[in-house]
Amino acid sequence: MVLNGEIDFEALFNKITPLSIINRNLILKTKETYIEKNKKAILIDSLAIEDNKKISFLSLVSSRDDGVVIRLYPNMSVDKTSGVKQILAELAKQFLQANPELKLGKTNLQDYLK
Repeated sequence: MVLNGEIDFEALFNKITPLSIINRNLILKTKETYIEKNKKAILIDSLAIEDNKKISFLSLVSSRDDGVVIRLYPNMSVDKTSGVKQILAELAKQFLQANPELKLGKTNLQDYLK
């Protein structure tokens, strides 16, 4: 998912708040966040539990010339369940709300942004 706009990446990192959504058979959480030394990438420890199936993964937020990209950390073998996709969308919503200069760009997760 791409968010377009000029952004202070370190400020973006400092605005990240833990995610916690609990609905019937679905639990979505983000825990620890880490910023790369050169402040061009953020890792977010993420957890989705759907129908008693636990999926732990890293969400990656990376800086690029026209904004930021939110996606799964590359080379991780993760089932792309609805819960996993919802966490990525919730992170995007959080960033858009906290940073009005960002605008939604290219995404294949439009249905999860509602």
